[in-house]
Amino acid sequence: MKDPIFKRLLELHPKFSDLSLTRITKLLKKLKFNEKKLPKIIHIAGTNGKGSTASIIKSLLNEHNYTTHLYTTPHLVKFNERIQLHSKDISDQLLLKYLYHCEKINQKNLITYFEITTAAALIAYQNHPADFLILEVGLGGRFDATNIIKNKKYAAITPISIDHQDYLGNTLTKIAYEKLSIFNHKSINFINYQKPVVKKFAMNFLKENAIQAQFAGSDWRISNHFYIDKDYKISLENLSLNGIHQYENAGLAIALVKNILKSNFDIQVTQKALSNVQWAGRLQQIKKGKLIKAINQFHSIFLDGFHNLDGAKVFIKNLQGKNNLLVCSFLIHKKYQAILKILEPHFKKIIVVPMQEENSIQSKHIKNTNKIIMSKGLSEAINEISNQSGLNSTIYFGGSLYFIGEVLEFNQKK
Repeated sequence: MKDPIFKRLLELHPKFSDLSLTRITKLLKKLKFNEKKLPKIIHIAGTNGKGSTASIIKSLLNEHNYTTHLYTTPHLVKFNERIQLHSKDISDQLLLKYLYHCEKINQKNLITYFEITTAAALIAYQNHPADFLILEVGLGGRFDATNIIKNKKYAAITPISIDHQDYLGNTLTKIAYEKLSIFNHKSINFINYQKPVVKKFAMNFLKENAIQAQFAGSDWRISNHFYIDKDYKISLENLSLNGIHQYENAGLAIALVKNILKSNFDIQVTQKALSNVQWAGRLQQIKKGKLIKAINQFHSIFLDGFHNLDGAKVFIKNLQGKNNLLVCSFLIHKKYQAILKILEPHFKKIIVVPMQEENSIQSKHIKNTNKIIMSKGLSEAINEISNQSGLNSTIYFGGSLYFIGEVLEFNQKK
């Protein structure tokens, strides 16, 4: 949706990000926001897997006949994707209603784009009853705009790795501190599988703050495509999301939802929920659309938003076949050189393209090699891939989620 309000909101704060809860707290007070009117909160922080975990939680709750709102970021094609009411993208009419209201009440005061759009989402959720609100952290956790929740909530931490160092710190423990800080003394907490240094830090953090949490690997575990805890052994083979890493995301989601539902938790309903999960851009297979027509020969086409180094490592583990081709793009503050280095051995050809994003990688950032070349744009890259691919080729589009959005938008064109 194109509306001048999005440009105006971006101009309310000159920086990409300035982490603070002060501005959104003041605005929500002016908006007469009442946290007690929100549905029960499920708050998710971490580096990788937040959106996938949120989508699995949503499906589990929906199949158990509970209604859900969902807040996630970034969007892929339309901003409306960020704000789901009853598991459906907010309508243009409602979205503009809440954005214009927040803009008016804010009176051009300094506030980030994410903060004011989060405020609009919270007012929408406050005004539309549901059983649960799943809140995905935008950046970090401690000073993220979603971390204004003071009452009881369920809180989950997905795998933590190095990302957004300029804002969260340049070590795993500093980043872990920011993300673990969504926990409070009223929250019921769950932590997915982590690197040893992160798990050790998390255990010390919990002890120092007198906070309890359940851990993957001890309170539940994933083994041979099964979720296992003291009560259940649940097959995950029906999970509709591609990639073996999604089993761990599903494990976190099941552990959390099982704790919420208690005696109402049903294994058969859970199996159905796992088979119905939808989450675009994460090892998503493209089976129809303009891409299918634009590329002459191929075996299959996948999209994956592996936007950091750990994400790229997981992506590599899930590659199919040997004749792989990749079109990708990154933001310039990401470790794109290191990502391309580990990707290179696994692909016949890698084509890097600039995005329409302001901080996108450009031709000056990439030196062409025998395998890696820079293209002028997505259309040119698709033509190049079409010349390179054969009936046994698996074609991937990956990297930044902003780029995945551009690919999806291209695929939807007639």
